[in-house]
Order: sequence, then C-alpha cells, then structure tokens
Amino acid sequence: MKWTEEYSTGDDEIDRQHRSLFEYTADFQEVLTAGHGEGAYDGFLEFLSAYVKIHFGYEEQCMQAARCSAACRNKKEHGHFLTLLEEETARYQAEGYSHEAATALLDMIDDWLASHILRVDTRLRDSLADRG
Repeated sequence: MKWTEEYSTGDDEIDRQHRSLFEYTADFQEVLTAGHGEGAYDGFLEFLSAYVKIHFGYEEQCMQAARCSAACRNKKEHGHFLTLLEEETARYQAEGYSHEAATALLDMIDDWLASHILRVDTRLRDSLADRG
C-alpha cells in the first residue's frame, strides 16, 4: 500500500505515524516476497506491537481532545486490531514462523489500514477544522 493524501487526518503527527506504518509494511512485503520473511517476522511483530501502543494512544487522545464523533468507534476498532495482533504473536510464539500466517497478517493490515483510516481516522480532519 502507498500513502496518499486521501488518508490525511489533519494532524501532522498522526499522518507521519501512518506514513511510517505504510512504509514499514511495504518493506516487510518486499522481504516476504524475496523469501526472507522467517528472519524478519519477529522484528515485524515487535515493530507492530510498539507502534500500536504509541500510535493508538496518541490518536485516541487527539480524537478525544477534538471531540471527534468517531472517537469511540476508533477506540473499539483499535481494540479489535490489537486482539488480532496479540493472537498472531501468540501463535508465532507457540508454533513458529509460517509464511502463510505472515502473508495473512500483512493482507489484514493492508485491508484494515485502507478501511480504518478512510472510514474512521479521516473524520478527525473535520473535527479539527470545526474547532478552527
């Protein structure tokens, strides 16, 4: 996936964080395609875990402060994503690397990013504009 301005939320820090996730997942996709996923998967899961802790907290705080109408929905969807990530991390720790699971996780992230950012996160832009 590639970042485009349609994903802009109106908050420069959130957009910077989103762009970094887009770039990181694209980089991991290249690693996976090259057949080197096993050596990089642990690092990818660690990055995602750290990213969601920082990003989700910051974004939820921004939405609350802006009184964004999507704040509750955003928090709920973040919780769902976190659950999926925790489940895959537990599966990986118990069973080890699986190319199919890594591909499925990457596909889920791409689908979730496109859907979540466009449906939920971009609603922050309107809230920020309304607050002046």
